[in-house]
Amino acid sequence: MSRGWNIPFMALLLVGSISVDSPTFGAEDATKETAVEGESFQPTSVEEGLAQIDTYLRDQSDKSIPIQDRLKQGVKMLDQVWLIDSEAEPKKKLIWMRFSLRMALTRMGDEDSLTALATELKKAAEHDNAEVSAEATDAALTLELMLLREESPQQRLAVMKEKAQEIEAMPVTPLSARLGMTLAKNLDVLKDIDQASLIAESLATHFAKSSDESIQKIATDMQGFARRINLTGNTMRIVGKKLNGEDLNWASYKGKVVLVDFWATWCGPCIGEFPNMKKLYEVYHPHGFEIVGISLDDSKEDVEQFIAARQIPWTIVCNAEGDDYRGFSDENARYYGINAIPQMIFVGKDGVVIDTQSRGERLEELLAEAFPDVELPVEKTETTATSVVTE
Repeated sequence: MSRGWNIPFMALLLVGSISVDSPTFGAEDATKETAVEGESFQPTSVEEGLAQIDTYLRDQSDKSIPIQDRLKQGVKMLDQVWLIDSEAEPKKKLIWMRFSLRMALTRMGDEDSLTALATELKKAAEHDNAEVSAEATDAALTLELMLLREESPQQRLAVMKEKAQEIEAMPVTPLSARLGMTLAKNLDVLKDIDQASLIAESLATHFAKSSDESIQKIATDMQGFARRINLTGNTMRIVGKKLNGEDLNWASYKGKVVLVDFWATWCGPCIGEFPNMKKLYEVYHPHGFEIVGISLDDSKEDVEQFIAARQIPWTIVCNAEGDDYRGFSDENARYYGINAIPQMIFVGKDGVVIDTQSRGERLEELLAEAFPDVELPVEKTETTATSVVTE
């Protein structure tokens, strides 16, 4: 069955291996020695094991090994590495690599892989290291919410409400706050915007009571999700500095149609939107269309070089400052709970948000509605003459 999930990048690079039955995650009977490309797989540390698995999965030299078999072998290798004593951080990486491989197998039609992953994560959540246990618990909730997208809108809402109540009934700790954040990030699964907003606001209020700074930060981010969910039909605010160092005057855009684009130079899908954006900007800018790109890069220098090289004509806001700056900590991104890019928001002349998913053809539709008297030029297509020889 085909599912519309985004599978982590590694699983999409794979080419295949030997079919095996994977033992349970962390099982006592995990194979002690696994043959890989004719070599003995006996890593002495989790880090070494991760590196070897990564190399094995990416190696495309042996085309005779099917992709699905290589993935299964990768899972078996993970079982062996899991038994090695280590600090929490490497174990956490193992959890998400397993998540990646299991989801890739599922996408290839191995439905049993989902059941196996749920069981494996449940077992990992019993780990005696609290950090590892928390990581597995969060991964298990992530999986459950991904599966929820297959259900009806009514079922989605019922489960999301139930999960929110369960989280709010837990003691306020970094783990419960993390689970609350995972739930908030997935609220886009709900069609009912009002209900999604209520859940986000309730979670934010619940965790805002904590005196723990890290939990308060999560509560602030949850409030951002609630604002973003409610953006359509409301005004928004944008603050920061343009690349030339001047403060952005957001009020000056009143009376203009504006596309607010959260992006970064390292974001492939963001850059993929640029050709279409440049084409539309050229046509509609003379009639009152503006683009304000908000860079979520860590370095202003990277943005300046990129903009110059690509000859981007619209306004760019870049608040990167200091060596410890991280792009997603941008004030605008945090205020609106931006956790994935591109995020393209279409604002009308009155300053009211019309659409929060304004990519590709949707942007063209919105601009056509905003400027009904402006016609897009017909794109010229080159034709190649073909000569036909007859006898």
